[in-house]
Amino acid sequence: MENEIQKAQIIKLTVKPADNGRLIVDVLAENSGLSKSLIKKLMMFGAVFQTYKNVRKRVRKAKMTLRGGDQLECYFDPKIDLNQSYEFKALHQTKHYGVYHKPAGAMSEGSNYGDGVSLLRFVEKNKRFAHMVNRLDKEVEGLVVIAYDSKTQNLLQSMWRQDVTKKYQAIVLGEIEGSAEFNLPINDKFSLTRYQCVKTHFGESYMDLSLATERKNQVRIHFSHAGYPVIGDPKYGENNKNREGLQLVSYLLEFVDPYTKQTVEVLLPKDRLLFEF
Repeated sequence: MENEIQKAQIIKLTVKPADNGRLIVDVLAENSGLSKSLIKKLMMFGAVFQTYKNVRKRVRKAKMTLRGGDQLECYFDPKIDLNQSYEFKALHQTKHYGVYHKPAGAMSEGSNYGDGVSLLRFVEKNKRFAHMVNRLDKEVEGLVVIAYDSKTQNLLQSMWRQDVTKKYQAIVLGEIEGSAEFNLPINDKFSLTRYQCVKTHFGESYMDLSLATERKNQVRIHFSHAGYPVIGDPKYGENNKNREGLQLVSYLLEFVDPYTKQTVEVLLPKDRLLFEF
């Protein structure tokens, strides 16, 4: 059955009173073309949700049962490898937060289709509390901060916009020399990317970037709109393909620890940089 399923599916249903006490796996199998073994994998992967009294939660255990009136959701996309894995490393760690290295291809946090290979899920398995302070696009490699308690979450997020230095490297198509900034609004919100060209080489520019804001896909949108799409960007670029993927990394975060008041500087390992300065 699993090998025969080629299309993505979204299963949504309201539990009937007659199904009260039954296993979620059994009910989903009866209402979809998915096998029980695949549904169990999807549950572990974080792609099954149960809503009770307006509280929506991921359901991960195969032995979980239903209550009449529950809302069930199951998301399946055959393009997603349920066995995929990534290596996440903490580059700076305190009892209040951690700064992690997120590889390209890994999600910062999950989607409806699962969170099994996300950085947040990796941290959740070892911490009572885990909350994203910043996020990176799936295709972007770099530094992500995760708070381990609600107080730290609030402290770090309150300072994130103005009091944190966020540096990126990018290789873009075309030669754009010097330094300047882009302030094109994104989704009607102020967005600011400052850039400095480190060098140009065979029709490409190696850029050192500083982000004053962090809108979704900000760097990719700004450079594409200016006519210099990031190399390897399949969404916002043309004639910029390569084998190495998106040439954009978050390589530096600098901020003041809200508890020690000491400056914290975290750098991506040198072997993960796109180029040397």
